[in-house]
Amino acid sequence: MALHPLQLTQTWTLSDWQLVAEGRAELILSPSDRELVAANRAAVERGIESGRVVYGVNTGFGALCTTAVAREDLRALQRNLIISHAAGAGPLAEPEIVRLMLASKARNLALAHSGVRPELLDAVVTLYRADALPEVPLMGSLGASGDLAPLAHLSLALLGEAHVLHRGHRKPAAQFWSELGVEPQVLEAKEGLALINGTQFMQAVGLVSALKAAQVAAWADAAGTASLLAFDGMPSPFEDRVHVLRPHQGQGMVAQNIRSWAEGSPLWHYEKPHVQDPYSFRCMPQVHGASRDAWRYVVGVLQTESASVTDNPLVFTESGDGVSAGHFHGQPLALAFDYAKIASAEWGSISERRINQIMLGKRGLPMFLAADSGVESGLMIVQYAAAALVSRNKQRATPASADSIDSSAGQEDHVSMGANAATDLYEVLGNVQRILAMEWLCAVQASERSGRNLGPRLEALKKRFRATYPATTGDY
Repeated sequence: MALHPLQLTQTWTLSDWQLVAEGRAELILSPSDRELVAANRAAVERGIESGRVVYGVNTGFGALCTTAVAREDLRALQRNLIISHAAGAGPLAEPEIVRLMLASKARNLALAHSGVRPELLDAVVTLYRADALPEVPLMGSLGASGDLAPLAHLSLALLGEAHVLHRGHRKPAAQFWSELGVEPQVLEAKEGLALINGTQFMQAVGLVSALKAAQVAAWADAAGTASLLAFDGMPSPFEDRVHVLRPHQGQGMVAQNIRSWAEGSPLWHYEKPHVQDPYSFRCMPQVHGASRDAWRYVVGVLQTESASVTDNPLVFTESGDGVSAGHFHGQPLALAFDYAKIASAEWGSISERRINQIMLGKRGLPMFLAADSGVESGLMIVQYAAAALVSRNKQRATPASADSIDSSAGQEDHVSMGANAATDLYEVLGNVQRILAMEWLCAVQASERSGRNLGPRLEALKKRFRATYPATTGDY
């Protein structure tokens, strides 16, 4: 498999992140960037030599920040930090998420404000390159001070602790390093904190969600057009002359997509006996388009975050200063993800309404799309299932960022809950995919029951679909 080279300190597109998620990227640290990382590490060493007190370098963490740590204990301090903070819960993150976490962490360290040795950065890149993926639970991050628990689990593998999934095989991390002929990392001052401070878990889940959202956006337009045609819907609401009067970018794009999907269908070009369609059909450009526009903003936030230093303290090479700030706080991501949850849930909400409309026995369609309504129930319960998923998404769309719980004895007294927003978003999109699949099934069956031709593009998709899921003459 050919790998796509990506410089760690250069701008990456969403397509680049797709390659990273699939394990098809080669992460590259240029010689000049390596020198900057080494110089930044040297600044930390000078600070230690001078006896300067810097948070997380020679002090405790969180509410223990006033506790000084002796020089002979600095390595133990960093190792203990990783071991103690690996306290996540719940199911494990999927491989795509872990790959994105590794790459995001490598990018963050490569920006040369974390004070780590180049060798530690090399080890992170090695895990990605070998596809040796640490086991990372999905739950346990408050989204400030960064994603402590998930990143601690990610970092255990660097120490030769816990397990990795190495090219599909679960093995102890120590065994992985032994087979590679490399010693696990012994963390120096500041390095443990650099590994677990940051928003890389939120970034990773957000990026996977952004990739999924792009697919959902496209499929929502296709499934919605199929339902519109099967329902014998009106073409006039999608005319270009209509949408130039309200030029939101997403709205115009969706109207164009619907026209493209419907092109060639005889249903698109004859006089209809009805005057209007329900909103769930007529307002697809406005609703689908607004969700697209929301995601455009969210992707922009992710792009900015992925090119940012989210460590603490920040190490400045020239002065040697270690500045305690708040770049680990996930509020920019939390608010964006909450926005994306609502926008994504709407794709599912309006889709379920279209499912319901084509079940009602209107416009020449049988009740519940059954061949023999009454004796047969048809696709009645498909709408129930879609409604259940829509309801679940409404619950998940409640803003996670509206909540905050005091932690670390009051030192960390406001948190973003951005990780909860991210995992909620991931679930919402998965549910929307299921709802859209249900709509597609209903639209296909409606077209078959009515004999309505959906046009060459959608009929080709329908043929492929029926090759795997053949039509039935009745309920079975």
